[in-house]
Amino acid sequence: MDKTLKKEALEILESIVDGQQFYIVDTHVSQIRGTWMIKASVDSDTGIGIDECSQISRAVHKKLEDKFAEIAYELEITSPGVGEVLKLHRQYIKNIGRTIKVNLLNGKELEGKLIALHHHNDPATDKIVVDEYEKKKGKIINTKQIEILLTDIKKTVVEISFN
Repeated sequence: MDKTLKKEALEILESIVDGQQFYIVDTHVSQIRGTWMIKASVDSDTGIGIDECSQISRAVHKKLEDKFAEIAYELEITSPGVGEVLKLHRQYIKNIGRTIKVNLLNGKELEGKLIALHHHNDPATDKIVVDEYEKKKGKIINTKQIEILLTDIKKTVVEISFN
């Protein structure tokens, strides 16, 4: 049942967001004490609010009830939270102009403004352009533009600024 429910839940979710401005960022299905937990993170290029998450949740719930009425489950549709790792090209594009923190596979960490995403048909050549910050005592004193292959990135997170 595990693989069937996972597959069906994802197909239902995809059928609901397909053709709309929304896209699926991440899904997770697990079972806790006999209850299936179905979690999905959904976003759009302009952001997503609680009302849109609720509409998607109601539509998914109705279709799940039709197919799996006998199964106990909880459904959670959310937007990606602050500090969530960027996973999709669309998320990088949405966050152009914002400050990001990048952890590289080689252990290096850098911070800077996301300038562009160069997306090609070959994932090995996809890269981001970042104005890397050089800081002294917490103040930006210089920037240098660098390109980073997405294949070299462990994780990228948007930094929230309160300035």
